[in-house]
Amino acid sequence: MTKKKAARTKKLKAELSREPEIGQVSRQLAALALAQIEQDGQLSVRQTEQLRRTFAKAGKALGWNVMAVETGTAVADVSNDVMVMAQSGADFMAADLKEALAAKRTEMARIRKAATAARDLVDRKEDSFPTEITYSYTARDPSQALITKTETVTVNAPEEAPVIANTIEKNITGRGKLNDLMIIDLEHKRGQLGAMSKKLPDFLTASHGLLREVIANLQ
Repeated sequence: MTKKKAARTKKLKAELSREPEIGQVSRQLAALALAQIEQDGQLSVRQTEQLRRTFAKAGKALGWNVMAVETGTAVADVSNDVMVMAQSGADFMAADLKEALAAKRTEMARIRKAATAARDLVDRKEDSFPTEITYSYTARDPSQALITKTETVTVNAPEEAPVIANTIEKNITGRGKLNDLMIIDLEHKRGQLGAMSKKLPDFLTASHGLLREVIANLQ
């Protein structure tokens, strides 16, 4: 790597952590690279258009039009930016997955703790109410995808506490099964993300034609 390219890489990495817009672009690039791997190397028409818009957003933010004029080797120089952003996006996603897995692995214990906290309210004085208990659990959305939902219940009097505790405990078995499924799903995604990081050069090569179009439109 030349000194000039190394300096630009260092500057871009600093911007990724400082500028939310560029950080979001890096996540979008990584997500599309991951989709390409999951779909046997092919992006859909809609995803290709998303990639075009993501490249255009990056180009405007990073001055690819100026770089193209100054160096005369647009795609080669811009490719380094794309690689840095996509890898950073993969790193961001890996950190998100690590955090999500940690939360899922303690989720059931926190649900049981919420039930215990509700039951303990029986002995509280009247002036302690109303009080709220908040907990998160795994559920399915209308499309049957696994998601995390957060619920807050309000206990208005001591006699309500056992009822609310029983309601929380009644759903523990079903929610535990969904929690297990989501942990498996997150582990699978982490494996795919690791594989994607190794194949980023292939993603970049496949994107050269689109990059040329975007660079030409920026000038």
